[in-house]
Amino acid sequence: MARRRGSRTGSRFTASTDPDLTPLTDCVFLLLIFFMVATTFITTKGISVDLPTGKSESRPTKDVNIVIDQDGVVQINGEVTEAADLADKIRREMEANNTRNAILEAARAVMHKQVVKIMDIARGEGIESIAFVKSEQG
Repeated sequence: MARRRGSRTGSRFTASTDPDLTPLTDCVFLLLIFFMVATTFITTKGISVDLPTGKSESRPTKDVNIVIDQDGVVQINGEVTEAADLADKIRREMEANNTRNAILEAARAVMHKQVVKIMDIARGEGIESIAFVKSEQG
């Protein structure tokens, strides 16, 4: 930018020796914004693992298998169980197998109402997690 020096005889312009830093600061801010937006914060994804508790009496666990066939008959670990004895049988199998997990397999013809009822009974007896298996039955 030129400055004007006033004199009575004539006007003379002199060039400014100060550098203009505006474009430089604009570029720095644009680069800063670009890198802030382009940088992704990577979160490590992992698998949840249940580590052993360190008890000396640990023994391998076996899940409680609950099967509901197309006629509505309930089997727990291969034994046919009546609806009235369902809670007791689940509790006994949990204690015998040292587990809090269940695998539930129901035929397609079984009403959701019955499946949910059995899930509620299992949860009431202390089952913490229920895995669902696709039934090979019709």
